[in-house]
Amino acid sequence: MSLLSDIAVPIAKLVNMKKYKEKDFLNPRRDTDFLNKKNFDKSLNTHEQFIDGFQVLTVFSNKSSNKHVIFLHGGAYVMRAVRAHKNIIEKLVKTYHLKITFIDYPLAPENTVEKAHKVVMDTYEKITEQYKDDEFYLFGDSSGGGLALSFLQRLKGKKELPFPSKTVLMSPWVDVSMTNEEIKDFEEKDPILPLNGLIVTGKQFAGDLDVKNPLISPIYGNMDNLGEIFLIFGTNEILYPDCLKLSDMLEIAVGTTVEIKIGENLCHDWILAPLKESEETVNEIGDFFANMLNSF
Repeated sequence: MSLLSDIAVPIAKLVNMKKYKEKDFLNPRRDTDFLNKKNFDKSLNTHEQFIDGFQVLTVFSNKSSNKHVIFLHGGAYVMRAVRAHKNIIEKLVKTYHLKITFIDYPLAPENTVEKAHKVVMDTYEKITEQYKDDEFYLFGDSSGGGLALSFLQRLKGKKELPFPSKTVLMSPWVDVSMTNEEIKDFEEKDPILPLNGLIVTGKQFAGDLDVKNPLISPIYGNMDNLGEIFLIFGTNEILYPDCLKLSDMLEIAVGTTVEIKIGENLCHDWILAPLKESEETVNEIGDFFANMLNSF
């Protein structure tokens, strides 16, 4: 387990990040398109397809290896990917010679988690068929991290599909019920995420399912046989108690190994902010996928 401790003030104050309000989640923007293939570095190759009407974009370079990352973005299940997500994808492709497939999965309130899982599973089946010689990994941040973990749990029952040997979970939202009693101690510490807004979007995305169903809250699922996990989260985020609980569960799981990085005084999903700590962490993620992180 590693711990960042060289930053003395919350990340939000350094980059003028604001705390979302519940209303920000109730009327999410749909006019952003940062993951448009036209926005990527022209030195990179892109292959775009649509599955059930949702964008699936594979980004690679002429030097890309067969290490292929399926990427699920964060945004409380209601927001589209941001520019920083695109920048991270470019960095991992250009520096670590990975292939990255981004899935613009269905969001609430228009859709629920069951629709999202269908699109992600259909995409995974198609991508693994199209790139038969590749080794597959998962990467999700925030809500995308929760979706990645629940999807990983589902894949254990799909013996006909290749299982991702490595998964990165960045500040994963693993319990949308937000019922952990310790959350109240972190509500004021978190400079970005509002408790009420998360409760609203969690219920929206759950649809007819119980909010503690492992399909949307994977902390209630089985953590055995999930391969190698790199779990990253900060002490100044409202999800800290659940991430800490998840780390304990992963450490005792059978057939699962976990590397944990905790950012002292760092807030939720800090890799999206322009800080040296963000660059350091993205590089560690690249090292993990490229077999250069020697922590296991």
